[in-house]
Amino acid sequence: MTKQSWAASIPSDASPKYIALADAIGRAIEAGDLKPGDRLPTNRELSQLFSVTIATVTKGMAVASRRGLITAQVGNGTFVADRSAPRHEIEAMDLSLNVVPQTAVSGELSRLLDTLNASAVHDSLFGYGSYAPSDAHSRLAVEWMRSFGVDAKGARPLLTTGVHQGLLASFLALLKPGESAVCEDLTYTGIRRIAGFRDVRLQGVALDHEGILPDHLEERLKKGNARVVVLTPTLHNPTTATMSLERRRAVARLCRKYDAYLVEDGVNMPIAGELHPPVASFIPDRAILLTGYSKCVASGFRLGYAIVPAQLQQAFLEGLVSMQWTGPHLYSKLAENMLREGFIGQFAAAHRAEASLRYELARQYLPNIRAVDKHAYHAWVDCRTRATADNFAIQALRRGVKVSPAAHFAVAADGSSATSGYRISLGSCADRDALERALIALGSIDENRSPASATLI
Repeated sequence: MTKQSWAASIPSDASPKYIALADAIGRAIEAGDLKPGDRLPTNRELSQLFSVTIATVTKGMAVASRRGLITAQVGNGTFVADRSAPRHEIEAMDLSLNVVPQTAVSGELSRLLDTLNASAVHDSLFGYGSYAPSDAHSRLAVEWMRSFGVDAKGARPLLTTGVHQGLLASFLALLKPGESAVCEDLTYTGIRRIAGFRDVRLQGVALDHEGILPDHLEERLKKGNARVVVLTPTLHNPTTATMSLERRRAVARLCRKYDAYLVEDGVNMPIAGELHPPVASFIPDRAILLTGYSKCVASGFRLGYAIVPAQLQQAFLEGLVSMQWTGPHLYSKLAENMLREGFIGQFAAAHRAEASLRYELARQYLPNIRAVDKHAYHAWVDCRTRATADNFAIQALRRGVKVSPAAHFAVAADGSSATSGYRISLGSCADRDALERALIALGSIDENRSPASATLI
């Protein structure tokens, strides 16, 4: 490798320099100037060769490594990778799963579990029982929900084994096979699975940065036969759209006007610290509100609450029991203890802070990331077209990173939607260093470059 060949392949005005360095390695390999097994200069030598800092070289080599261009051997140096051989050692970093990082509260959770003495875990927790919480648990849960804008005073929430079970119970209570429901034209994939299981047709409504457009919703309700609306007004999955107070009132008015029931997925309200009231609060007699702990404690902490109108409670409860004969008693006991001791608020605050830090990190590498006022562990990156988003996802996978393009969430059978882009999970990496490695790989992608010409790994 000569200075002349490398200098010609790295423009002096290239920005950022570390991406240009990785690009140059790729071009040199494609041109045959660098061959599998060739040893590269040390980072210090490269920094002197191209008049850049060692930190810049380190970042550039990290990008090249994620692209599968180079391999490092401890004590021997860095070498051009043999890309003709299977690369079983490369495991894709999965930013497609919307989970919370266990590390954010793992220490506190472990200490909490250690405090549970034998008397707290007794036979009744493993016997049959109802989905109704104890009086004490109910009061604590209602008080907790008030902290993120839900006024459930006087209500007695039902327990669910997570919000997903609550969604399925809502479909069972409100919809018959062959009927239709309205939702965002990009929606949580679990809703699509539930609709398929229940043989319910989903009708998508276009979104903007505040969620569904009221005019489009009214058009659906006026012209269609759907009388159930399923929405995520706070930190919508996948786009992070959050409805303003005015938008929430407008949606509630339309549900009332067209005699439609609302199923509100409030799973992200606790981590958002949402202070706007839920849409359900404006039409409590026509709305099921669901929330829980999977986004503010741990993904596997499968306990949720459902606030259900009196006339629907029996049908909703029958839906719960048809899925799981007994309620989530062990999780209920844990949650009651955590609520009483104030741990839930601490966990939510810790996740809120961590999600904010991870979002700010993502902003450094993804200029088209959608701006948000409140944070969760998923983010949305806008793209010009669906094809652009699909192309980006393909290139990302070839660099060892999985993301979820809009088509993955689309209600329309052909994968189309009014919004183009892709979702990334900020919580699937154990720590911010691992997340940054994935973001560096994503930041190196030219979304306008066709997959056929993208670097393969």
